[in-house]
Amino acid sequence: MKKLEARFRIVTPMFLGGADQKSDTVRPASVKGALRFWWRALNWSRCLEQKAGIEVEALRHLHDEEARLFGIAAGDDNGGQGIFLLQVSGQKIALADQPFKPLEGGQLYLLGQGLANYKSACLRNAIKEGGEFGVKLIFRPAAKEPDVKQVSDALFLFGLLGALGSRARHGMGSVALIEWNAEKITHTAQQYKEALTALLKNANAKTEPPFTAFSELSRIDVSSISADALKLLNTVGVEQQMYRSYGQGGMVNGSPSEFNFVDDHDLMYSMIKDTPKDAPKGVLKDTPKDAETDRAPRRVVFGLPHNYYLSSSVTKARPEVNYIPAGSDKKAGRRASPLLLHIHPVGEQFIAVHALLRAKFLPEQAKINISIKNPRSTVDISSAPDWQVLHDYLNRYVDKNIGETIHGGK
Repeated sequence: MKKLEARFRIVTPMFLGGADQKSDTVRPASVKGALRFWWRALNWSRCLEQKAGIEVEALRHLHDEEARLFGIAAGDDNGGQGIFLLQVSGQKIALADQPFKPLEGGQLYLLGQGLANYKSACLRNAIKEGGEFGVKLIFRPAAKEPDVKQVSDALFLFGLLGALGSRARHGMGSVALIEWNAEKITHTAQQYKEALTALLKNANAKTEPPFTAFSELSRIDVSSISADALKLLNTVGVEQQMYRSYGQGGMVNGSPSEFNFVDDHDLMYSMIKDTPKDAPKGVLKDTPKDAETDRAPRRVVFGLPHNYYLSSSVTKARPEVNYIPAGSDKKAGRRASPLLLHIHPVGEQFIAVHALLRAKFLPEQAKINISIKNPRSTVDISSAPDWQVLHDYLNRYVDKNIGETIHGGK
């Protein structure tokens, strides 16, 4: 039997857990789920090419390949095992009730509602940063070398861009490969870039994938660097909050607002037929009382749901932006952010890596829904996402000479 052993460092606090939401161990199911994700992302272009660009056939082929390599649940086409067994061993982890002490504004922003708030700080325990765990893959004797390489490449990519647990797309639970078949792995920033681009050299699909996957439309940036992983999280959180937030009273997290999305703010006030009384002069346009809502907020491209609190409105309205799948009878769906943040060690420092994996934003015939409970109002919108919003966010790091694009950028 062929075996592959790898070891990973936990770079940022990891919010894993079962039904009780208690993080206490790294489970094989969590690692295998992440491995499936990166395998799919890495192999979409290959499957699309093998099926002559016919998306439906490529999806079917990808599903069949995934089932053959990773296994399929019993009862689904009679079930079946994959070509390898996965074990997690050698865990050296410590737990923390509140991993960030004290919590800084940017860290709070990335944790988001559910994991933190501005009064109670972190609401869940976590596996502390600095821990380690091992992963062993034991391939079955009949496993073919190309199949072994596909799984191995996915595991290596997991060690370069991956994360586990809640807020994994926001930099939490980032993992870094530190050992590969008993060989120590230490990357300089340049070696990291070279290793990553080598893995992605065949991710050349020219159209938007139907799910989160690499293509010619993907972009990867090293956005910032720091000697402290948690401070780097805060730096990125502050940058994102400053870019996205309108703020209150002209301020965001104690700094003057940039007012990058005044049109989104106006749109929400048009929904409630109101104009705030304390809007900064010269920034917020007068909102017509009979304004028609015919577009979604531009910031929905960061993911859904996307919520507002209109503190200056008479009713203190809280508009919610979701999407409604076709035929769901108004049951809201979620759309994970296509922008992934990963924190990775390079020598004695850490880099913040953003991966923009552009894909079809919503399922066919799905609608973006804006709803307000008080006053009650709702509207469904067919709207294409503005991908330039995410490129402009990444460009702010490049423009400040603290970031660079290392892959893609279209």
